[in-house]
Order: sequence, then C-alpha cells, then structure tokens
Amino acid sequence: MLSSCATRGSVAPAADDTTLFVGKIITLDGKGTIAGAVSVDGRGHIVQVGSAEALSAGRSATAKTITLEPGQVLMPGFIDPHLHLLPTLLQSVLGTHNLAPCLPPPYNEASAETCAAHTDLLGALNSMKVATTPDTAKMFVLGMNLDPSRQAFIPKKCGVTVTTDFMKQPKLYVDACVSKDRPVLILDQSGHLAYVNDKAIAAVCKDKKPCTPPDSVTKNGGHWVTDANGNFTGLIEEAAGYAPFLDATEQGILMNTTIPQGSIKEVQEAIQSLRKAGLTTVADGGLSSRSQLDMVKILAENPNFPLRVTGVVTHLAAAAKEKDHVTIEKELQPTGPTCDPKADPQCVLPKWLGAGAIKLWVDGSTQGCTALLEKPYVYNAKGHCPDANEGQGDFKNTQALVAAMRTLWNRGGWRFQLHANGNQANQWAVEALAQLQSEHVNDHRMLLIHNTVGQESVSRAIGELRKGTYALTQTTRAPSVDVRVTHLIGHVAYWGDALSQMLQKDGALGGGDIDPVAFDRRFDIPFSLHSDSMVTPARPLWFVEQAVTRRTWAYPDFKQTYVLGAEHAMTVDEALRAVTIEPARQHELDKWVGSIEPGKVADFVVLGANPLDFDPANHGDPTQISKIAVIRTYVNGQDTSTQN
Repeated sequence: MLSSCATRGSVAPAADDTTLFVGKIITLDGKGTIAGAVSVDGRGHIVQVGSAEALSAGRSATAKTITLEPGQVLMPGFIDPHLHLLPTLLQSVLGTHNLAPCLPPPYNEASAETCAAHTDLLGALNSMKVATTPDTAKMFVLGMNLDPSRQAFIPKKCGVTVTTDFMKQPKLYVDACVSKDRPVLILDQSGHLAYVNDKAIAAVCKDKKPCTPPDSVTKNGGHWVTDANGNFTGLIEEAAGYAPFLDATEQGILMNTTIPQGSIKEVQEAIQSLRKAGLTTVADGGLSSRSQLDMVKILAENPNFPLRVTGVVTHLAAAAKEKDHVTIEKELQPTGPTCDPKADPQCVLPKWLGAGAIKLWVDGSTQGCTALLEKPYVYNAKGHCPDANEGQGDFKNTQALVAAMRTLWNRGGWRFQLHANGNQANQWAVEALAQLQSEHVNDHRMLLIHNTVGQESVSRAIGELRKGTYALTQTTRAPSVDVRVTHLIGHVAYWGDALSQMLQKDGALGGGDIDPVAFDRRFDIPFSLHSDSMVTPARPLWFVEQAVTRRTWAYPDFKQTYVLGAEHAMTVDEALRAVTIEPARQHELDKWVGSIEPGKVADFVVLGANPLDFDPANHGDPTQISKIAVIRTYVNGQDTSTQN
C-alpha cells in the first residue's frame, strides 16, 4: 500500500475489449425482447442486452461499436438441427454429376440449360455420360440427387427401345445413359435409395457368382432389389444397402478422412455457402463411422472454419467392435464442448461441440416409397410407388428397435434421435421411447426427425409421452420423455404435390397433413425446421418462408402451385424460433447459443430486413422472406467472412 501511494503519475486503465452492436436486435428470448444494443466481451460472451443509450453510457474511447445499417436486424445465428455435412460437401465436388431437378422459381439458382437437362430421369442420367479409358475402367462413376418422384420417366431414350419403368430396372438405364463399361453408383436425393449397374455389383462382389449382399446389408435394414427371376435390378434400398458400394468406390470424403485431390476449392465454396445462408451452427445427423466423425471434427477444429458443428453418430458406429471375441474398438462415449463459458469465464466456446447423440432410422423415405405407413395411410397404387403398399420399416417391429437402442440408452449419457417419416414409424418411435424410459430413465432430450406423415393420434401420443401420461398398459404410464420433433419443411415446398399424389388417406389422395405443425401446437410438442442437406438446400430463410406459406409446386414446369395444409402454417415468429432457439434446445446447446441473452455466446446473423415485418398478421408478404439478404454472421463475436 505504501509503495502504491508513493507512485507518481496515474496508472493507465485497461483497454476496453468489448464490442457494442447497435441496431434492432431480435433476441428470440422467452419474452420476445426487441433490444437496441448488445455488448460482447473479448472472449465472445454476451455481457448486456438493452437500449443503445443504456449500453453506450460510460463506454471508453477504445471500445468498438458496430452500428447496423438502416433496415438491418441482428438475430441469433441460424442453426440447422439435421443435415449431412460430408455428403453436402461431396455434392459440391461432383459438379455436373449432381442430378437434382431444379427448384421452384422462388428458390431456383440453376441455369436454364441445367434445368432443361434435369427435367426427366433419363435426360439427367445422360448429362453425366462418361468415356472409359484403360486408366479409368475400374473407377466408379458417382452421381447424386436423382429423384424419380419428381423427374418424369420418358422411355425410349439413350437408345433403349423397351418401355420398362425405370424403378423396375434402373441398371438398364444406368448402363445405357451413363456407362456400361465402368461401375456406376448414383444416390437418390432422398438419401434412402441408390441406383447401380452390373459393373458396380461385380465390384462389390469381387466377381463372385452367384453374388449375395454382404451380411451387413440385411442385418442393418438394407436391401438389394431383385426381379421375378432373382436377378438384381440395380435398385438399392437404405444406407445399409449402398454402404458396400461406397466402400468399393474408395474415393475419399464419405468413407475416409480425406478430401478428393483437386477438390479443395469446391469444398471451401460449399462451406462458405452455409455461412452465407446465415448458419452459425449445424448438426451432422448421421455419422456412420468413426472416420466420418473424425473428418467432421477435423473440419470444425480448423481455426478458420466459420461454423460450429455437433455430431450425431449412428448406434452401429458408437457400439464396441469385436473380432474373434477380442474388442478391437471400444464403445464410443458421448462428448460435448471441451469447455463451458457458463462454468469457465475464460472459455471461448469451441466450434467443435462434440458428439452427444445417437441416430437410428426407424423407416426410409416418404418420396422414396420406403416410409412406414399405417391406416388411414397407404401408398397410392396408381402413383409413383405402385407396389409400396404401406412401405417398410428398417426394423421388424418396435421390440427390434428397442433392442437396438437398449444398451446405449441404459448408459444414460446419450440423447437419441430417431428418423421417422411415416405415421407408423413415428408410433413405433413413441412406443420404443416409452418402453425404454420405463426400464431406465434417461433425462436427455430426444428428437423425432422429419415426423412427415401427420396423424393426430400419433401427435397426441407424443404429447402424452412428454407429459408422462402415455399408457404402457391399462394400469401403467411411462415416465415422461422430453421428446421433440424437427420437420423437413422442404417436403412441402418441393415434394408436396408429389406426395399428394403418392399418399392415400382413407382411400382418397391426400398430403395435406405432412409436417403437421397444427398437431404439434395442439399437443404442446416443440418443433424445429431442418434441411437434411444434401436432400434440400441448407437455407434457413427459405425454411421460414416455406413454413409460413406452405406453398407447393407441381413438377416439371411449376405452372401449378397451391397451399398444402394451410392449417399447419407457422407464424414468422414460430418459424424463426424453429431455426434458432428450438434447435439449440433439441441438441442441448441452449445454454450457449440460440438466443441473444447475457451469458450466452455472440453467435449472430445480420439480415438486410426484419422477417417479422413479412408476417401476414402484420399485413406483410411472406413470399418475400427468401429474398432477405444475409449480410454477415458472427461466431464468438468475430466476423466469419474472414474465415476460410
């Protein structure tokens, strides 16, 4: 003290490392707060939220201020709760072998030439026709995003004179339109089907005759479709079915921790497109191997990666591996961020948020004819899925699903996320969660992914499970499970008309209850929106518009457009919460991200206009929401546009 008193002159104050963001701030907190400013410290933590006058008072001259332009708004960064990051990046690498049909006019960004080439199935296949040289003869030709549910089959193209339907003999058309001299693997846009030729089958079977699918195919819900004579048609069902073909390609990003040579630029651009869409956090919702988990972690831990990532691993990838009764790979353990800003004031929240959830597929794809339905629903015998009837599950029954989940469920540390499209698949998921919770209580949040084919009684069951009133028997109730849903709203915008022709409800065509938000509200089920990218583009503002308008279009010319299931439309506020705070809650990240509140981290998106102004209740035009510009994003308070 004496030394201090004897010191001559003043001590310079510590530099103020805070940043003040000034403008309209949509916090999306629980109170609907619209603020005028938010202050962020040097570690990227939100310090205060309030008025510009209050937060500006007493600030030092060294403090940084960022003022929004007139009309701009600052919001929590967008979160996509379910996409597939590696296939999304691979899609960018494939270039002209991305065979997706063009999107409806409000969302289309492709050239007229590309759209024309991809209007029909065989035209899309022919666009990827390749030559064969001695050096490439054994190399797979890879394609993605073919979609027979929206791309018309026009026979007698590519020199094929017969009129056999594409889905009956896809290998016939893959040979004729792409290559019969090289193995070809084409993934359907649903992610649940693939199309191969005989060369690809021979590569997997290593020319062994007769060829039978590996045990892993049938054991894990996959299927290689055969015709009446027992010959493979080239139609492959479910990821377990086409996994051996991916292994056989030996071409990098999906199976190994490498990016294909010469593809860095395309991968960078794909990553930047996620940032430019306003995303600050994504959940990779189905990492099927330890190598895929490592790859995503490596990406996220790169200092210049502009997004946070949390991983969801399949139950098979998480399980211990044995060989000759010897454990060669230990059971995976759930992980989270390496530090917590709530507990450690020095923590800068990492971009890799860990892998704390387990993924299982209860059924397949609604548009791919493999969703598991039950009365009142059935596939229309005169539609795209004439032989599908009530679809199929990836498990034989609820008890098989329970058995697959039980070991990891009983560990207690994992969240569970169940892919369920059909109404019966969602009912199986509810029954499985109820039974497991009655055996061993798991307090984590659970997620039903897609919840596409709506049925009020199924949503009622989900609501009862949340409240602890779901009946296991006449006399017992299952303990409550915090189960939530996330909707692929692109099902409405892109496939809504197709699904309306494919699904029958009580004997009549009907897809009006797909993505049943009205049922979610009725039974107090929290909901979010996701892309399932590469299935649909990861563009959260597009999700918001599609959820509010419920517009759908008829392919291929888009001349017919209408509202599908108006009662399930969201408000803009609901839709914004469905791409921010609710996804954060579903992945148990909400104490850090998802809203703008003191103590959370400064993950922001700046928009060129306020989406709330476009709500029909405010006399706005919601069809303009997709046109709102994303100005920039911030992660930990740092502008991500400099990170590449």
